[in-house]
Amino acid sequence: TFTWMAMHAGARATAGAAYMRTRSVRLPIPTPQMLDKARRTGNTFEKQRIQDMFRIPFVFPAGQESAVDEASGRREPISDRRMPKWYDDEVEELRKGDGGPAPSPTSVPEHFELYRGLQQEWWCYDVYSRIGILVWFSYWLTSASLWSMCHIFTELRVLWPAWTVTACFVTAHWGILRLDITSKPREGSFMCLPIEKMVPFMPVLAVFGMSIDYSVLDPTPFLQGLIYTVSWICYAIQFAWAIRLYDLAAPQFRDKESPEHAGDAWSPMEWPVPPAFSQAVYLVSAPKYLEPGQTCLTQEMKAAKGQKGQNIPQRKANECSHSMLPWKLFRGAIITSISMWVLIMFGRGFEQINGERFLLKQEGRVERWPSHMQPWMAPWTRKGTRQENCHAGGCDRRLSAGQNQVASLAQRLMAALVPLVDVLDAPSKKSIAPQFAEMQKVGVQWPSDFRPAFLTSHDGMLAAFEREGGRGALVQSVSAKDFTAFKLEGIDGQILATTWDKFGLLVVTSAAGLAECAGAPGADGKWACRQLALEALPSGSKAVAVARQSSNLLRVAIAFKGEDTVLLMDATEDGTWLPTGEVHVPVADGVRFELSWANAAQDLIISAADGSIIKRTISASGALKVVSVDHGINMAFHGACGMAGDRVAHLASESGAAPLLFVTSA
Repeated sequence: TFTWMAMHAGARATAGAAYMRTRSVRLPIPTPQMLDKARRTGNTFEKQRIQDMFRIPFVFPAGQESAVDEASGRREPISDRRMPKWYDDEVEELRKGDGGPAPSPTSVPEHFELYRGLQQEWWCYDVYSRIGILVWFSYWLTSASLWSMCHIFTELRVLWPAWTVTACFVTAHWGILRLDITSKPREGSFMCLPIEKMVPFMPVLAVFGMSIDYSVLDPTPFLQGLIYTVSWICYAIQFAWAIRLYDLAAPQFRDKESPEHAGDAWSPMEWPVPPAFSQAVYLVSAPKYLEPGQTCLTQEMKAAKGQKGQNIPQRKANECSHSMLPWKLFRGAIITSISMWVLIMFGRGFEQINGERFLLKQEGRVERWPSHMQPWMAPWTRKGTRQENCHAGGCDRRLSAGQNQVASLAQRLMAALVPLVDVLDAPSKKSIAPQFAEMQKVGVQWPSDFRPAFLTSHDGMLAAFEREGGRGALVQSVSAKDFTAFKLEGIDGQILATTWDKFGLLVVTSAAGLAECAGAPGADGKWACRQLALEALPSGSKAVAVARQSSNLLRVAIAFKGEDTVLLMDATEDGTWLPTGEVHVPVADGVRFELSWANAAQDLIISAADGSIIKRTISASGALKVVSVDHGINMAFHGACGMAGDRVAHLASESGAAPLLFVTSA
């Protein structure tokens, strides 16, 4: 629309200039009558006075240049120049004639009036096209800064570039508003607050709020309230800016002419140009009077025509009404902008009171406070893994990986798929009938405050662990009645799984971390542990088991809530977890169970709360079910672990008592 206004104004100005060149402006070519008067003949000397004819040069100088005084009617000197009498006669004939008007400083040239009349048809289009372009750039710079910070925070996942890019847009926005809004708004303004000095800095508040929103800070109520407060301040500034634009661009009639200054824009008082933009739209109209010392050639030529020149009427500007259609269009755009901000603030307030996006069906996307749904959010880590460039969008660029990385990934994938192919190619077998084995009770007596939940064994020894606090007990053999108490050092959170082998103890904690405790408990009853530099395990699990296939190759089994399968994952050389397959869990729905590994992560032991123990060999898909024969109906079963000789140790308790230790017979 604003471009169309500028094109219309330019086309109309071009047509007006052509009209002036072809109808009003003429070259000063003298007429034959003027040439006859300027021609000299042989009898020209007869027009001279007697005193001029017999005057001796340099002895008797000529008289001073003079003119007839209209008040006294006598001829008075007007300059120091010496002129003959015939010069005065010629001036009276050419300049005064028989009543032809001579040009004066107060007379207005005709082409000034004609051009001003033409400008009335396009000046409004020209003014509001320039104001509209300013408004467009103002909104564009604001939206560009907001879009840039959204792209930088949500996709590039970096902080400081968002501030630097915002600073560039803010500086440009402040500059164009400072250049174009040069004067005070119209008189009687209802919006006196100078929002044009505040609106360029609105993106600074936005980038401040997004820096907190996407930071690693905990989403406390104070920070959430701070972000919402900043967002409402930004809404208020934009809404006030829309109202301020209406006030700045409104036309205003004047009761007196503005003074003219060389090089500045000027328009007559009949044109209601917005005062705030009067010096920035560069609108220059023809003046209503001549400057001192200026003359009009056309008027002088008319004055020289004598009585004929006096009878020629002077042309004036065309009388036409001002076309205020551009202002009406611009006013509609501003009112639409104001209405849009009202709707946005109403929707923001409704969502904040009613709940984020609660009017639409949810599709299970992850919600990040309070930046709403982020389905495009890529995993982010800077721990030196293959996804170390995710903060810059690198983890989504699959084709950017080097050839050696692709080959290494293919080798790991083939090694993981080989066991699955063997299982799928093996002939189908009938389900194995449950095998019943007798459970022997171990005579060890735990302290009254010790509640073990996990078991692990190594070289005939058994270690039991509590879920909280890292306390444990070591039993040297199944025939022993005594135990050695110890405590794990360097463990945070609840214990989820344990495995003991010749390299040490592996512990999985609720913080999704994996720790290693070397050797065996010390003489002081402490077992020192350290965190392993591995990628965090997936969250949302209900049972976990970890084991070591070799000295540097780990395998985990994870059962997720609501699923009847166990996910198997192997640790890679760069510390990430690579899925290797799934194992079905033949446990009834709703029955709690625990997981543990045996035989160097080749046998997965599933101990259910109903007393059943299922051992599944990964390569052969075999299963062994063991049911205790001497447990009561109120017996609750806990963790289990594999032992040498294909035996299984099991924890069980009844009626809130301390758990007892059972072992299957050989």
